[in-house]
Amino acid sequence: MFSMINKHEEFFDYLVTNAEFFYKGAVLTKEVLKDGTKLDGRIQDVIDLEHAADHVTHEIVMKMKKVFITPIDREDFYNLACNLDDCVDDIQDVLMSVHMYHAGYGGKSPVRMAEILIEMASELKVIFNLLKDIDGNETEISERAVRLNRLESEADRVYREAISDLFDGSHEVMEIIKWKEIIEALENTADQGEKVANLIKEVVMKYA
Repeated sequence: MFSMINKHEEFFDYLVTNAEFFYKGAVLTKEVLKDGTKLDGRIQDVIDLEHAADHVTHEIVMKMKKVFITPIDREDFYNLACNLDDCVDDIQDVLMSVHMYHAGYGGKSPVRMAEILIEMASELKVIFNLLKDIDGNETEISERAVRLNRLESEADRVYREAISDLFDGSHEVMEIIKWKEIIEALENTADQGEKVANLIKEVVMKYA
């Protein structure tokens, strides 16, 4: 049975929820990268966040099957939901890599990259609330999406510096192997956040 009611807030609140999971995962990541002794207590937390995000994405798909009119095109909404879910998956990959490699402390650059991810997730939480009124919030949504692009660019810069430092001749081979993968996982997460930002800009162009 299809519903003819266009429940804007209900749909976008799902995205706000998953953006919150992304935010919490980024906060956990920063904690662990600053202090490796917190890792064991945080692994299950980030696994739980990833499972919760998957559940929300599943709920979105089920809801779209039941509701005749969605706030934006189904394909656009599905792409937003899946790419946001991937952000949570990627943040889990970071902590799993730290755990798998018994990485310890990797310096300031990985911590800064985690801080950038926290900022990106914070922006996404706000944007998905603003999307409930795309016309009224067009300017602010666009400005925040551009900020997400700038944050990803900063993550790129920190990534390049971190990789350069790894290969400056002062690190052991095992440390290079460990931290190269972890830093790349952080960068991949920032790239995924930018993908969501670009999808948001496309949505604004279509519907504002």
